[in-house]
Amino acid sequence: MASFLKDLGKIISEKAEVVAKKTGEVADVVVKKTEQTVEVQKIKNQIYVMQRNNDRDYRDIGKMVYDKFKNGEGADAEYIELCDAIAEREVAIAKAKEEMAKVKGLDVCPECASHIEPDAVFCPKCGAKVEDCDCEEDVEVVFEEE
Repeated sequence: MASFLKDLGKIISEKAEVVAKKTGEVADVVVKKTEQTVEVQKIKNQIYVMQRNNDRDYRDIGKMVYDKFKNGEGADAEYIELCDAIAEREVAIAKAKEEMAKVKGLDVCPECASHIEPDAVFCPKCGAKVEDCDCEEDVEVVFEEE
């Protein structure tokens, strides 16, 4: 009986070690996913602010154009500063989206900027072919006529 209890204690101890190890691994995954989620949310907030600023500048450009039209004036270089700011933010937004995709372990579609799997051949959103495909060979799709 003592031998049985000793063996049982050993088995329980081994199983407890396995459970503790698995619990630690799960905790590590949860911490990593939480950090990833926080980083993604920070980037999404940055993108939102830049897009909101672009929307404001689009509105201001439209107001300027309309005011000039209403006053019978021609268009001039007043819009260049706003257009430059919008263009800079569009580049920053694209970079932020690429950074967010990288945090998620994804790539960005060159056409629509959607997040795609790294091994994608075509974008699932817009259908664009991903040129940086590491495909071993091109696959030709043949449709038979009925």
